[in-house]
Amino acid sequence: MKDESKLNQGASSARVPGPAGKLHDEARALLKAGRFVDAAAILERALELSPSDGSILNDLGLAYLFSHRSRDAVSALKRAALLAPSSARTHFSLGVALAQTSDFEGALVAQTRAAELEPTLAEAHGRVGALLLRKGMRDEAVSAYERAFAAAPTTSYGRMCGARAALARGRVSEAESILEALIQSDPKNSEPLLVLADLLAETGRLAEAAVYFERVLAVAPWQTTAYSGLFSSKRITERERPLISQAAAQLASAGLADRQRMMLEFVLGKAEEDLGNYGEAMRHWDAANAIRSTLAPFDRAKWSARIDGIISTFTPRYFAAYANDRNDDSTPTPILVLGMPRSGSTLIERVVSSHPQVAGGGELTFWESNGPKILASSFTEEERRRVRADYLRVLRNIGPNASHVTDKMPFNFLWIGLVRALFPKARIVHTRRSAIDTCLSIYTTYFANDWAFASDRGDLVFFYREYERLMSHWRAVVPASQLLTIDYESATESPEATARGILSFLNLPWDAACLSPQDNKTPVVTANKWEARQPIYRSSVGRWRHYEPWLGQLRELL
Repeated sequence: MKDESKLNQGASSARVPGPAGKLHDEARALLKAGRFVDAAAILERALELSPSDGSILNDLGLAYLFSHRSRDAVSALKRAALLAPSSARTHFSLGVALAQTSDFEGALVAQTRAAELEPTLAEAHGRVGALLLRKGMRDEAVSAYERAFAAAPTTSYGRMCGARAALARGRVSEAESILEALIQSDPKNSEPLLVLADLLAETGRLAEAAVYFERVLAVAPWQTTAYSGLFSSKRITERERPLISQAAAQLASAGLADRQRMMLEFVLGKAEEDLGNYGEAMRHWDAANAIRSTLAPFDRAKWSARIDGIISTFTPRYFAAYANDRNDDSTPTPILVLGMPRSGSTLIERVVSSHPQVAGGGELTFWESNGPKILASSFTEEERRRVRADYLRVLRNIGPNASHVTDKMPFNFLWIGLVRALFPKARIVHTRRSAIDTCLSIYTTYFANDWAFASDRGDLVFFYREYERLMSHWRAVVPASQLLTIDYESATESPEATARGILSFLNLPWDAACLSPQDNKTPVVTANKWEARQPIYRSSVGRWRHYEPWLGQLRELL
């Protein structure tokens, strides 16, 4: 973790009396010197002498956080926050620790509280913005970024948040100008370099993006996200051997957090696959998934119960209750592109959103964020109107002049019934790919969301079977006029026939632009940006054959 200077500002300045205080003073000096493991050991002794001292707990939490003991940091900082509920810095540090453990909802609560307690704490507002954007709440994220800028308009961080606000609003040129000015004024600051590199990659300027990712690594070799961005923006060749060696050396270095090590293992696996070294690639991916499994363990029984609940809720009788509530005049019309992750949904969305009447929305989290609350409520007519209006507002912000807007969140396959009840004119395009290629691709891909089922071959097989069970239910209760299934293999073999079939299903006229998704200017936020910018190709069909010796339980999907 390299944002130590910001977090160290949250170290307690309170004076603790007696022997515990002397230990605390010693530990504070060690924290400032960057000796976090030594500081933690001394603070543990201080806490034994004064177990209810919030300032010792706060600093112990920081020492744990800097020592990459994120769960211990969460425990200490939660106790500190209970003892000092008005300490904005404690809530801020707790939010950082919670995010490190993938508890993003908890992190949002903590950072929101920090920002409320100390409105001038720009970093708290900025992290709120990032967490809201992760949830797909763009308008709210923009507001948080703008509050961060207002709190520190002359600092690099505040101006960075201004750039992020512009990006979230789709004002790419404005964001680019801000970032370039920041880089010119402070060329060794890796943050604007990294954000600009991501911006360039997402907008398809991959060669330019690679240059900026390399500049990030030149000034901040610990920025593992830069390795991930760089390797996903190009096909790795033997010329990149020095870059691979650099990433491997970084992996072997001390002081990396679990997430950083996991990301580098995925990066190196991707590189070895590009070079045709499949056994070595799988070795890296197994190591990456061993880490991922500790960040997000999967509960099969809980997931199966969730699928049972959806099937028992969305029955023909459920839909009959909405038979008289069919006046769907929604504009724009939602197009949900969904299915298992890595099943071809990005390709299909880019085919569809290449049409001049369609705007590409990317992966929106609206239904996953709102669906559970909707089902837990009485769901009155007023509530239905509110949810419809909220979703349409999201879509209109994406495509103000479009007649249709796509929502490419794969896991919307959980919410097909709810969408159908609220938007009778919505169209749902279900992407399906060879089961074994799908699950292998999930296993070998880094996802920022730490999907719990992704890190174990047996869990992947189980999850896929449950997905199949739910999709069988949807096919039985949703009319074919509303739900279309597209096979990835057929889409890549017969692109024009597939595109014509989808446009016919959507009641849209033919447009040849749908045959050139690589020319689509919509930003791409996906695991492999290089792949998403290529013409339609078939090289991923049958990918599993390269990994036949290492399939393990995935063989059940053959």
